[in-house]
Amino acid sequence: MRKNWQRYALYIRIGGVLIILALLGYIGYQLYDFYEDKVGLTPNKAIETYFNAIAQGNYDEVYRLTAQDYLTDIYGRPITKGEFIEQLEQLSGGRQMPFTSFEITKAFERGSARYYIVLIHSNVGGAPGVSRVLVEVRRQGGGWVITYPFAIVL
Repeated sequence: MRKNWQRYALYIRIGGVLIILALLGYIGYQLYDFYEDKVGLTPNKAIETYFNAIAQGNYDEVYRLTAQDYLTDIYGRPITKGEFIEQLEQLSGGRQMPFTSFEITKAFERGSARYYIVLIHSNVGGAPGVSRVLVEVRRQGGGWVITYPFAIVL
């Protein structure tokens, strides 16, 4: 009888240790997930850099932060860097965009994609305005790239 109790006590201890390890693993994952968006090259920084590059006319940086795998025309043909930059120049008219600030809020995740709501504050004609854009980012090669929307007109 005493041997059975010792065996049950051992099982309870092992179960308790497993539960504690599972809780520590879960807490560790939650901390990693929280700080992943706060430290290093984060999706927020990639989005902010992307829109700042558009505003300043730095189209090489916009191209670098755009997922090239997704850059195709309506027929599925890949768009070259030259075509991409030409489209951006036509879109902006060769002048800097009047963006003053950005507010980036994580909306949700689906698979490997993260979706953010970006509020772009600008002054056009002396009147302040806000544009709202849904942005999709994905991890690619150790960094984050914009997969939607593209700063391009097809």
